[in-house]
Amino acid sequence: MFSKVSLDSQAIILAAGPNGLGAIRSLNLEGISLDVIAATPDDVVLSSRLPIRKVALQKNKNEQELLSILLNWPKSNLVLIPTSDWYVNFLSKNQQILTEKFSFVIPNGDLSYQLIDKQKEVELVKNLVTLPKSLLILPDSAEQLLANISLPIIIKPRSNEMNYIGQKNIQIYNDIELDSFYQTFADKLQYCIAQEIIVGDDANLWVCNCTFDLKGKLINAFTFQRLQLTPPHFGVTSYAISRPNPEIIEQVAKLGQGLNYVGPAMVEFKLDDRDGQYKYIEINPRLGLCNYFDTSCGKNNVYASFCVAKSLPFTEKEQINQRMFLSLYEDLFSRHKDKQDSLSIFKTYFSNLLKSHTFIYFSWCDPKPAFYMFTKQFKATITSLKRKIT
Repeated sequence: MFSKVSLDSQAIILAAGPNGLGAIRSLNLEGISLDVIAATPDDVVLSSRLPIRKVALQKNKNEQELLSILLNWPKSNLVLIPTSDWYVNFLSKNQQILTEKFSFVIPNGDLSYQLIDKQKEVELVKNLVTLPKSLLILPDSAEQLLANISLPIIIKPRSNEMNYIGQKNIQIYNDIELDSFYQTFADKLQYCIAQEIIVGDDANLWVCNCTFDLKGKLINAFTFQRLQLTPPHFGVTSYAISRPNPEIIEQVAKLGQGLNYVGPAMVEFKLDDRDGQYKYIEINPRLGLCNYFDTSCGKNNVYASFCVAKSLPFTEKEQINQRMFLSLYEDLFSRHKDKQDSLSIFKTYFSNLLKSHTFIYFSWCDPKPAFYMFTKQFKATITSLKRKIT
């Protein structure tokens, strides 16, 4: 398994897709040599030239396999960098045994579990940030629900483990859709919460990727404005621009202090045009999908997390603004699904053409992952077209 033994590695990226790829590139820019453990044998991170050692899990989300790999790793005193909720949960469960060999930063105690459970998350943060109206326990009937919250609403599963609705969320805009939800999921209501939908464009959505030290103090914060999501309106970032937002950073700093939060986080907000307030959407207790975008704009949250784990000093840099983030394939798919015409898409890209860009897969220092994903996505597109034809 460990044919390329290196004595120089300082970190292991527990990698999952573009989150892991960004973390690899971010540490590499700071001159930190690293190894990687990929979530699957076909993970894009395995095509990167930057890791010294590459290992892939053969079974999806198998904790025993990952634990065995780490305990048999040929070097100790490395920093573990998790890049998915599953990896964070794994480290939390196995913290006692793993800290004998590695260092890492995750939220204290069972905080990460509570933040992943939407019901518990809202209870924890309700006095620290501005929230949209929420129902944490769904009543037995649609009529009772409407007595407490107005449409439109979004139904969210409490966590991935308690996702019995088969999708990330369900948006409900009228009584017919609400009745349909109750008829379909009457026995799953205890696994969901409801929140009012803050009506507005994708450009009303903001993200703060950040890092907190061991005392819950905010030491690095990067804000960007989302311009397009995939799937449209309720997905992940596919197009964005770096912009300062002191109001959001103030809420995030208060959140970290109130929770005594440690390590990296991705915090999402939406501007409510009705009252001009930024409403808290959620926190992900890990590095964000766009973490290499942070780094490209002078806000390296991966390196900040590394420094916290190693008790090294970290100096925050000034944010570079007006830089674009683009996940091209996903963005085009989202805009097509959103029924945007080709001319408007061209105008959008052309209007920002002269700005510096960070791409989700492509980097001049590490180009192979982009070609790997292009081939993979091209094959998927051809397969989809063949199905439609036949």
